[in-house]
Amino acid sequence: MSTKIPSEYLAFRKEDDFGFSAVDESTLTRLTDPTTLEDTIAVKQTVTQSSESLQRVEEKLDAMLSLYNQGKLGLDAERQNMIAEVKINLKELEQLIMPLLVNLMKNPEKEYIYWPNRTSKIQEQIDKVLSLTRG
Repeated sequence: MSTKIPSEYLAFRKEDDFGFSAVDESTLTRLTDPTTLEDTIAVKQTVTQSSESLQRVEEKLDAMLSLYNQGKLGLDAERQNMIAEVKINLKELEQLIMPLLVNLMKNPEKEYIYWPNRTSKIQEQIDKVLSLTRG
């Protein structure tokens, strides 16, 4: 299987020089500086340690994802608590609004509603509703 390289990539361009060249083993041995070789070993050790640290982080993330997917991080319990709290608040809201609506339906044969001091009564209910919906 041969790969055809476009001709524009075959011509040498100075900006494409990455600073490396191919060498054989004898040239490499002759060019290798022992101090550089020690630096290379230190870099290799650092890379190995970093790789091990990344592996541990990946394992921890995998464990957390597994717990999350199994619903064991307390999220389901928290969700159930929130649902229960919302149901309680909706029931309280219902108990604030329904008496008003039922009273407005009383005596449908009469055309007018007499409602003295309604501003304070309505404001009281508004305050109760807002305390439920906005905390």
